[in-house]
Amino acid sequence: MTAAPDPLHLANGRKIGSRYEVQGLIGAGSEGSVYRVMDPATGIPRAAKIFRPGIDPRARRSSQHARKLNSLRHCAIVLQYLHSETVNVRGQKLTAMISELCEGVPLQVFIDSQPGKRLPPYMALHVLAALVDGLVEVHDAGEYHADVHTENILIQPRGVRFDLKLIDFYEWGRTTRGKQQQDTLDSVRVLYDMVGGRAHYAKQPEPVRHICAGLQHKRILQRFPTLHALNAYLDSFAWASMR
Repeated sequence: MTAAPDPLHLANGRKIGSRYEVQGLIGAGSEGSVYRVMDPATGIPRAAKIFRPGIDPRARRSSQHARKLNSLRHCAIVLQYLHSETVNVRGQKLTAMISELCEGVPLQVFIDSQPGKRLPPYMALHVLAALVDGLVEVHDAGEYHADVHTENILIQPRGVRFDLKLIDFYEWGRTTRGKQQQDTLDSVRVLYDMVGGRAHYAKQPEPVRHICAGLQHKRILQRFPTLHALNAYLDSFAWASMR
């Protein structure tokens, strides 16, 4: 989710839908704003994505999102959709999708917090492995994301591992090989960005350069025609080559 201006400006403590109270803005994107909300009856925090005025007047887009997320409910990288609410904002009825709350931060924020605003190669490859593992489950379920980047990945470090969640799944029609290969290309670009992009690419260890392939799409897809192929490489390359 990009750092777009929030058009809704919902104050903390405001009630939305049937029972939720706003606790703060998480982020805003082209489709709407995401707030941290809480059910006062249980004290359980949730996330509420509220579509911008005019974006989803008949709740078709939110219904498509809901069906897609429901089909992926067994995928660990997917935020679990719970239900939808109707929210009245300044006289307009808007749709809010209620999902589980991830306590992680956008990957870009995590990157920017590191020395030099980039990740060491070892760490970047561990994050990439977690991302690819999650996306493989999505692809095996017959779906795709179509917009993987450092703002759409939430990350929460846990010991030597990283828990990732993907947000802003797109629904651009039926699944095709091309759409799934776009997820592969986007994942490789995430690795490229994590290690510092063009300014630091030439000094990266061989496995990083092999995966990124200079961001040449044809070369990347020749090496990794599917995410399974990229996953297999991440599980098998020689760590000695990281020197």
